[in-house]
Amino acid sequence: MALSILVAFLDGLGLTMFLPLLQIADGQQEATSVGLGKMGFVVDALTSIGLSINLITVLCVIVFFFCLKGIAVFLSKAYAVSVRQFFMRALRMRLINQLCEYSYKDFATADAGRIQNSLTGEVARVTTGYVNYFSSLQGMFLVGVYMLFAFLVDWRFAGLTTIGGVLTNLIFRRIYRLTKEASRKVSAGNTNLQGLLVQFITHFRYLKATGSLRTFGNKLRVAILDIEKNNSRIGMLDARISASREPLIISVVCLVIALQVYVLEGSLSSVLISLVFFYRSLAALMTVQTSYNSFLGVSGSLENIEKMEQEFKSGREESGTIQFEGLKAGLELRNVGFRYGSGDWVLKDINLSVQRNQTLAFVGQSGSGKTTLMNIISGLVHPSVGSFEIDGIPSEQLDIRTYQNRIGYISQDPVVFNDTIFNNVTFWAKPEKENQLRFDRAIGLASLEGFVKALPDGRETLLGNNGINLSGGQKQRISIARELYKDVDILIFDEATSSLDSETEKQIQENIEMLRGKYTILIVAHRLSTVKNADVIFVMDKGTISERGSFDYLMANSQRFRRMVELQEI
Repeated sequence: MALSILVAFLDGLGLTMFLPLLQIADGQQEATSVGLGKMGFVVDALTSIGLSINLITVLCVIVFFFCLKGIAVFLSKAYAVSVRQFFMRALRMRLINQLCEYSYKDFATADAGRIQNSLTGEVARVTTGYVNYFSSLQGMFLVGVYMLFAFLVDWRFAGLTTIGGVLTNLIFRRIYRLTKEASRKVSAGNTNLQGLLVQFITHFRYLKATGSLRTFGNKLRVAILDIEKNNSRIGMLDARISASREPLIISVVCLVIALQVYVLEGSLSSVLISLVFFYRSLAALMTVQTSYNSFLGVSGSLENIEKMEQEFKSGREESGTIQFEGLKAGLELRNVGFRYGSGDWVLKDINLSVQRNQTLAFVGQSGSGKTTLMNIISGLVHPSVGSFEIDGIPSEQLDIRTYQNRIGYISQDPVVFNDTIFNNVTFWAKPEKENQLRFDRAIGLASLEGFVKALPDGRETLLGNNGINLSGGQKQRISIARELYKDVDILIFDEATSSLDSETEKQIQENIEMLRGKYTILIVAHRLSTVKNADVIFVMDKGTISERGSFDYLMANSQRFRRMVELQEI
């Protein structure tokens, strides 16, 4: 703002010297401060230091002031770029940090498209809004400085022109309101489009295989046309302001000149320099109007980002302060129940004790609560009722991130990044000797060593988007190797073999058997063949643990479990 004022001030001083220039052009040998009003101090100051106000002096002074103005403009623009980049970076970093602290429970019920839209398109639009907002503020400062100079030269002319400028500003109030409404619709449309794109990409294989791509594509086209319609409306409203700006300026100025000369009988010479100031002032005012309308054009994005931040803050994960340094005794769940909001209970009256380095399995029909139970054990959600203790410490008192650092999680859909095998396993650790040894150990435990060595590029082999270059079993082994590289205490296999063929499933089962006794292993499975050797098997039904025991015990004593085994022909 200070630089903007300096630019306007130097510009005003330079413009003031044009009246002495006109005096000299009119035949005077030397110019005077006559006709400059209170701005005559500029000429008086030059005279007081012994300068003769002739043509050369005036031209040199004009060049001097405008050179200083050029330096000030450069500093202003350069600083604006720096601040703008800082603003964008700070906003994105803040949103990412808030998302990292967002609770899984709130994330599970959030609109993924809206989150993606807020972190990408909306941030860019808000940055554009920032630029236009401060451009309008800078324009207001310029208006103020130029009006001050104009009043110092001829207060009557300045007063009349000010009234005209205020009246022209009223014309645009309706356009501002319409632009803001259209901006809100654009933000809502972008959120809808991002949500559809997420689904389009996620389910591309299904849509392609079933010939449904064009049907779903039509939904995308409708969303795009809706956004285009509202963007076009904003553009047309902005065009109205741009088209009417200069005609309004000229109309106001010409009307005021006529009033000044014919009604107020003022001198045209004093009007000329004041006119220059007010032309600058009105041009700055129109810039304010255009920039402000452009700001309103993205104000919907600003509102959306503010709401998103509020949601992130209200859904911030609560965490204790006690550092977790490794599992020493085990885990204990007492009378645990869980539900999302005021919905139905997903888990009810769960009592479970997990000893260190035990291998436990959880079986049951879909919807029986197995995965939700794993979410509680992994610290993704807290029990709605009851208690969950880790080595005798309530989970709410632990710094949950230090606990989760010691958990390995292998899901039904293995997570494979579009990067090298080394980076996938080490999570982008530096290729130092110690990390390379840990990598070799991890792929050995996951039975990947032979596979990696057989590849031409070895550990530097790119795996492609979502591991497209790998088989299902190889993806799972990559996931297992990543968790083992982390040096974990607890390994959770959540339906890790349900989508694999029998031979690959057997190989993964052998990997799990190799890890028994070295880690606390929790297995969620539909295929009961993968849990035959578990220390304890828990049979879940409608959110409760209905039966528990070894495989042989349940076969002998549980009709439900025996029926499940017979159906799978184990």
